[in-house]
Amino acid sequence: MPFGFTHAPLRKLADSAICSFFREIEVYGGENVPAEGPIIFACSHANMALDPAILSNTVPHDHFLHYWVKDSLFKNPAVGWLLRNAGNIAVDRKTKNNQKLFKGTFEALAQGESIGVFPEGTSHTEPHLIPLKDGTSWAALEYVRYLQGTEENKGAKKGRKAVVIPVGIAYVDKSKYRSRVVVHYGEPIYMEDYESEFMSPDDGAGKLAVKRLTRKIDTEFRQMTVNAPDWDTAYAAQMARELLWERDDDLALSDYVNVSQTLVDIFSTPNDSVAELKKLLATYHRLLSSSRLSNAALVDLKLPRNLNPSRPIDLPNRFSTLWLLIKDSLSCFVRLPFFIVPMLIHIPIYIVGILGARLAEDELETQAQMKVVFGLLLSFLTYPVLFFSLWAVFKQVTLGAALAAGVVWVLGRYHSALVDENYTAMKRLVAAWRLVVGVWLPRDFEMPLPSFIASSSLFAPDPPKVAGLPPTVEKEVYVRPKRLSSRVLVRHVLRVRLEAARQLAQVLLELEQDNADVNASFWLAKEFGGEVVEVSKEDEQNGVSDWERPLPKGTRRGGEVVNYLREKGARLGYGQGEDLGLSSGGEGDDALEE
Repeated sequence: MPFGFTHAPLRKLADSAICSFFREIEVYGGENVPAEGPIIFACSHANMALDPAILSNTVPHDHFLHYWVKDSLFKNPAVGWLLRNAGNIAVDRKTKNNQKLFKGTFEALAQGESIGVFPEGTSHTEPHLIPLKDGTSWAALEYVRYLQGTEENKGAKKGRKAVVIPVGIAYVDKSKYRSRVVVHYGEPIYMEDYESEFMSPDDGAGKLAVKRLTRKIDTEFRQMTVNAPDWDTAYAAQMARELLWERDDDLALSDYVNVSQTLVDIFSTPNDSVAELKKLLATYHRLLSSSRLSNAALVDLKLPRNLNPSRPIDLPNRFSTLWLLIKDSLSCFVRLPFFIVPMLIHIPIYIVGILGARLAEDELETQAQMKVVFGLLLSFLTYPVLFFSLWAVFKQVTLGAALAAGVVWVLGRYHSALVDENYTAMKRLVAAWRLVVGVWLPRDFEMPLPSFIASSSLFAPDPPKVAGLPPTVEKEVYVRPKRLSSRVLVRHVLRVRLEAARQLAQVLLELEQDNADVNASFWLAKEFGGEVVEVSKEDEQNGVSDWERPLPKGTRRGGEVVNYLREKGARLGYGQGEDLGLSSGGEGDDALEE
């Protein structure tokens, strides 16, 4: 099934879009991908159309990928032609005959080409993977049958068996402009390990082989993505990571998944101190979300020592604080003249991207897609208008069109070179003035923290559960968050930040000193010398199939875990008094001195 002429330009356009939206995309495990097909790339799916865009543009050896698309989308002649020309494969989900269902897939694989699939079946926003569907496994194993010949496809076929490559895409913040992404290509899964069982005439043997293969893909996914049991655990791990590694770039993307999963495992450990810390960090996350602040912005502000809302601040100190924040604001404005031209050109693109995201406010997994699509559509208008305007200016000049095109290209490159620094400065400026207003206002304007915590589901609700649910469970309905003024929460943000940093340091140092067991994902336990329980006694006695059993459970020693975090750059001292996350201009030092 050859690719049409539209595939390459569409792929190039997608590459340009994702590289503009994300600041950094790193790829690991490329050595696991064969240079030749047929290959089925089974990929995690948390970010709508950006997932296939990233997969297609990071795949090693420049493999072109076919994607499955439901056949109803091909009914429109124009859309159907474009989809087929770009290499997409129509899938009739209603048929019960797998050889007919995967006919287009088999034809592509038989030509040595590659397929991109998403076994979760739908994009989602959950703190963990949702249950995988068996379609990928059926396709890979039915292709073995196809090569041997079936009633629908007479005679044996020439060709190699397909290899399944699991792919995990982990987003630091999937909906955030200029965030970071890490892509892991896992070790190949060969059909020889499942073929004999799948082709066995025994009742249920084929289905069992499919389930085993799906379980293998699921296990590989979990080792390449971050999975928490619930949102509080996910939020606590995120906030702990941001306090331990104050700036985004402090934690290498190569370590992002394992470090984040280690923090999730810590907060999944049954321990009273850990449970209390988890609750505090989750509260900090919800305070930041409701006040439209971020921990990174607070770090960038380098807050002065006496900006500690848990102690009285007299008038001179308030004025000095105000002066420091104004000075920081002025330093942001100094950058403006150097960025004003590309900023004015791109402001409409930023605005339509934000408006596009608001159209999908109930689907976090769709927001980045909407930002990219809306921004891309307007850029198709902005850049041609800019080119023809400049051409009109340079029409008296020889090669005026080439000069106009050159200026447009330079402006685009100039914008890309400066956007990160100026975007950070803008966020810092907004955060600075929110803090000034919140700190200066009388305490009467402050919302009581217990009232916020009791109603936090109204101001910072968790994403609704709509994907991967059992058929008997109804989908949750999205509830739009009630908007709070940031000034009523600023004091609480600063106060809880200090307390969370203190408790985080204390809990981690206690785990290190006690060297107690900490819950661990089994693959991390194996890698770092922990203990793993492969099969429970109950499952072994009841003869439960391996694909039906819960994943093995692991533990790691507390000392090893804390030392691992420290080696990866966590800002954690080696003893009492050397707390982490309190270095933002010394605000924590004041608290320790009290």
